[in-house]
Amino acid sequence: MVGSTVVAVIAGMVLVLGWYLWFRRHNRRKSIEVLQRIKNAFAGHAQIIGVRWAGASRFSVRLRVLSALFQHASVLVDLHPRELPLNWLWARFRRRKETLTFEADLECPPAFNLQVYNHRWCGRTRHFPRSRGRVAVEHCEPFVLTTRNDWQREITTMMTALVASRDCDFLNVNFRRSSPHFSASVPLESLADSQYEVEIFDVLRELASCASASRF
Repeated sequence: MVGSTVVAVIAGMVLVLGWYLWFRRHNRRKSIEVLQRIKNAFAGHAQIIGVRWAGASRFSVRLRVLSALFQHASVLVDLHPRELPLNWLWARFRRRKETLTFEADLECPPAFNLQVYNHRWCGRTRHFPRSRGRVAVEHCEPFVLTTRNDWQREITTMMTALVASRDCDFLNVNFRRSSPHFSASVPLESLADSQYEVEIFDVLRELASCASASRF
């Protein structure tokens, strides 16, 4: 009885270890494809100067950006935690996406903290019409929740750039007084679009330029 239990435990440990090593290797192979996407997205704007793994499913890519606007830039890549079965199931249950997060200090640090999250809601009436021509769609304008009593016009430029960035499908954009001053996250799958690869750096630069010019 004891012997059977020991064998079962050992077999389970071997299975878990095999699972971990297999998907760790899978993520390493996938990282090569991801690095190529990053290289294409930042071609002509930045160079990859180093890669550091922070886990089996997370790694950081250090960049040398040609523009003086961004300093100490890096890209943090979060892959699905396939190497740990329970974490993978939990991530799938929460529909967590693989993400790419660009982080950098700005030449002129922002004098504010701002967090922007991209949420989409969709609702319909209980009796949905079969004919799509009878469907009325309403689009709401962006709104801001702020703790500031004063409001300066520079934020108009900021919000215009953020609204324009919808085409790049940002999950969140953050501005901070402390380092890193600027960060933005996108779904990794978005980089599969060649048009998106061309536009992503331009949008990042536009957002960061607005932050450096604003003093609200």
